[in-house]
Amino acid sequence: MAVKQPQVQRIDRSDVAGIIQAIIDDGCCVIKNFTSEETINDVNSEARPYIDADKPWKGDLFPPETRRCANLMGRSKTAREQWLVDPLVRALNAKFVDKTTSNFYGETKHTYTSEAICSIAMTFDVGPGAKAQRLHRDDKNFHMTHEDQASTGYRVGSDVMMAFMIPGVKTTVENGATIAIPGSHLWSSDRAPKSHEAVPALMDVTDCWVMLGGLYHAGGANMTSNERRTLHGMFFTRGFYRQEENTYLANSTEEVLSWSPEAQKAMGYELSSPNIGFVEFKTPLQHLRGADIGDAFGDFDPSQEQTKR
Repeated sequence: MAVKQPQVQRIDRSDVAGIIQAIIDDGCCVIKNFTSEETINDVNSEARPYIDADKPWKGDLFPPETRRCANLMGRSKTAREQWLVDPLVRALNAKFVDKTTSNFYGETKHTYTSEAICSIAMTFDVGPGAKAQRLHRDDKNFHMTHEDQASTGYRVGSDVMMAFMIPGVKTTVENGATIAIPGSHLWSSDRAPKSHEAVPALMDVTDCWVMLGGLYHAGGANMTSNERRTLHGMFFTRGFYRQEENTYLANSTEEVLSWSPEAQKAMGYELSSPNIGFVEFKTPLQHLRGADIGDAFGDFDPSQEQTKR
């Protein structure tokens, strides 16, 4: 008897309890009626000049047919003031990403909550011929080790990030809709994902894909000859996953460039492998030097590139 494959749940944004339960059960869902077509059109327009100016990626992180708009929240007022601050986004981050702890300060017990912050916001525009990504977990950047929760059920608070992906166009199997393995957020770090376990997350314009950082997923292959698949992404993580002192604002470019390479690295002006800390796909020091890297876009950590056969 064939095992029935779990499918992606589709739940209206008004059913917050249902969305939360779907994330607990499956690690993901499609939120219906998340936004309006007018808002989508505005964000598409605001991101388009940067997408058109982008260059092909030379590495394994993105297909070369993909173009991007980095710094989406700085470049799209609509995305920033509509989606970033959406009460539903805040509620889901509060449930799954925020961290609350209590500690004694002297003999007085204090409770602190670190609220989620947007770690990265970016538009992906995937053209015809783009191959599918390999299945992966986004929280690899935070060096997460996952315990097996398949028998115990999901423990809320065991993930450190979550993502929201809003389509700029209708996503289909043909144009490369995201594929995911519902329930894989429960797997231990020792279990490898298999492509036959993944199902597509089809979306209409106004939908939103939400997933935990521990869910295995990938961008699908764009098998069309003339369609581009546009997705606007917001990725949130815990607010304390950054340095306590904001030295980036405290020191001028000239001062930082005068430091030794060892000091620059120790103060966070290099990348944390594999992908934490870039500036418009440059390393921090390349950005500070005003370096023109030309077409040299590529994976920051070459070790994650797929072995060429």
